[in-house]
Amino acid sequence: MEFQGRGTERIKSDNLIAFILYDSKGEKVNQGMARAMDISRSGIALEFSAPLDLGLKIELSMGMGDEVAKAVGTVKNVAIIDERSYHIGIEFEFLTEDDLNQIGMIYPSILK
Repeated sequence: MEFQGRGTERIKSDNLIAFILYDSKGEKVNQGMARAMDISRSGIALEFSAPLDLGLKIELSMGMGDEVAKAVGTVKNVAIIDERSYHIGIEFEFLTEDDLNQIGMIYPSILK
């Protein structure tokens, strides 16, 4: 599948992100860590070792210095990087101003 952009400026990232993945019934189906590839005001791209189904909800906890920013999003895009890596595009559905400001402490251009 071709990876589609989010329409907002992407900022390269290499943070580890904790995630909890939920199915369509809101039941937790997986949790773990993934590497962020890039981030923007509207979403984040993560590298996973397996593909994810489009439309699944995902809760993210992102270490930003001494603070943790939290967000909830939806899996919007999946692209194969290689046989063991997938580029997962997540659109934020819930990100508070406080959490956005925490991200902005590490990535100031996200606040523009």
